[in-house]
Amino acid sequence: MKRPGIPTKALIILADLLSDLGNQFVGFTLLDLLFFKGEKGLSNLLAMCLIEQAPSVCLSPLAGLWIDRVGAKTWLFLVSGGKCLLVGALVFVSSRYLVFTVYLLLIIGSLFFYIGRLSLVPVLIPKDELIPFNAVNERVSLAGRILGPLLISCIVLETGPAMSLGFGGLLFTLSAFLVWRLPDTVSGTERSVYGPFRRHGLRPLVVDFMEPFRGNPKLKACFATFGFVLAGGGMLYLGVPVLCKTQLGKDIADWGLLLSAFQAGACVSTFLLPRYGSAVRRRTLLSFNFLLLAGAIATLSQLRTLVQIALLMSLLGCGFTFMHVFLESLIQKYSPKACIGKTISVLSTYRGLCYLGSIFGSAMVLRIWSPQSLFFTASALMVSAGVITTRKYY
Repeated sequence: MKRPGIPTKALIILADLLSDLGNQFVGFTLLDLLFFKGEKGLSNLLAMCLIEQAPSVCLSPLAGLWIDRVGAKTWLFLVSGGKCLLVGALVFVSSRYLVFTVYLLLIIGSLFFYIGRLSLVPVLIPKDELIPFNAVNERVSLAGRILGPLLISCIVLETGPAMSLGFGGLLFTLSAFLVWRLPDTVSGTERSVYGPFRRHGLRPLVVDFMEPFRGNPKLKACFATFGFVLAGGGMLYLGVPVLCKTQLGKDIADWGLLLSAFQAGACVSTFLLPRYGSAVRRRTLLSFNFLLLAGAIATLSQLRTLVQIALLMSLLGCGFTFMHVFLESLIQKYSPKACIGKTISVLSTYRGLCYLGSIFGSAMVLRIWSPQSLFFTASALMVSAGVITTRKYY
């Protein structure tokens, strides 16, 4: 039964936006406390990065199955309510390890909310309206990511951790209310985008998830290239905050400005994505973008003013997001339709593994050398990817 009032599409978009803004409030509050003001800044930053990626590796293949059992709408409501309670717990915990434990649970909740939304949208939105709806939702989400980092980081500095966490809890509560206002659905008709899961042991399950890649060299090539994009992005995510604090002496508000600049570039990239051409043009496009990213990352280590870094972060945001969306689209295109759920599930786990690998590698480089060395390493990685893509199938 459809509830009167706000249209269903608006409810989904607003619930997603408020949940994302709540995540930003929590993330910036903890980053300010643990990294910019903490005694073990680099160790805390590394721990936060690991916490943010580990759940996607371990839980993505199973999350869809759990959502199917209780229904996507009920699942989203429970997850949003649970995240509100966890934010309340953060206000009262003081132990560093307890903070990390609660933050891990919040990240798991965010992962479950994301997968739950992907599962609920096809149930409530007609198939012929999915693409326009997803486009609008992505634009609204990017608007929140552009304005959110700068505004929220300033609020964190002005109000203190307890008040900023309170804002986050309020946003999760509003998101849960909007989810509750969505039309009722029958859980038995809801299907997770991650497809069915067979219960016949770990090894057969792994073999089953490798099905989309059999005799499909183009899909394998896209996954391999996507790994370079994810690794470079992971190095950037860890290296730029360290550069801000250790080399430039900046605070959380300055990092918020740089992150907003990155997201502004990401928004521009959504308007620049071209139509897919021939395989030769794809290889040329990929190689050019990798080399452009390599030069930008290498230049980043030489800049010393916040304005210069913000402008270059906009370019990096545009380049990385362009590559991210372009390769994800190719993966969707080359995946067999009967196996699309398995492909997306593998992609989610693969993304987490790539980010974790880049985080560990970046931590080693930072321990031994400096942020500049990390940027040169990332630049060399992008150059290698640019060379390799000329020999792959796309």
